[in-house]
Amino acid sequence: MPIYQSPGSDNARLSFLERAKTTATQDIAAENEYITQNLVDEITVFLPDFEEKVNAVSEKLSGRAKEVRERMQAFEKMTVYTRDLWAVLKRRVWRMNEPAEVLTFYKLPLDGTVPNPNGQEEWLTIAKEVVGGDARAVAAGYLAMVNPSAEELDTVVQIAEAEYDDVAMADREYDKAQEELANLRPTADQLAQEVMDELRFTLRKKDNPSQRRIMRTYGATFKYAEGEPEEG
Repeated sequence: MPIYQSPGSDNARLSFLERAKTTATQDIAAENEYITQNLVDEITVFLPDFEEKVNAVSEKLSGRAKEVRERMQAFEKMTVYTRDLWAVLKRRVWRMNEPAEVLTFYKLPLDGTVPNPNGQEEWLTIAKEVVGGDARAVAAGYLAMVNPSAEELDTVVQIAEAEYDDVAMADREYDKAQEELANLRPTADQLAQEVMDELRFTLRKKDNPSQRRIMRTYGATFKYAEGEPEEG
């Protein structure tokens, strides 16, 4: 026998309640009051806020995805600039017979092994220290880096840092939207349950297939056992 499946997602809850409201309004106008006008009124009052919160979560998630993508692009550019600076620095040190100690100003060990930062935060820290290291190298009497210069690296570092902060703010906004929606979820579930309870009561004298056909017009869905034919 088909088993009723309560709405399992916020979009499903919204769809169920909207469908129930629309169908009930039509049925009541046709003098088929399968659920009460009081329940329809409760759903009508509740729906706008619930729909707004459902849409807000979707919008904030989309906004967060955009910020994450922009952060990834900014950090990729920053790592390319940093690695390019290291490569140019190592060639310059060899070409100009500079002491290996100059490498340490730019977060490289004496043997010139390029580090492999673990994650974006570590990359950001190292890139910022490379920028500052160039000033210290110049103060110590060494040439400033070019192609890329420390100033060019600093520009992409600042962009990456801003994008990093933007993702953090997007996370906060998404979490807030999720929390506000979570506060409304129990009411949505309660209203959906009340719709089904009233339908079961008013349809109790009809045969089971007829009950389910009417319930489907109110947004109800049913799960069928494997191999069980679906009702028309």
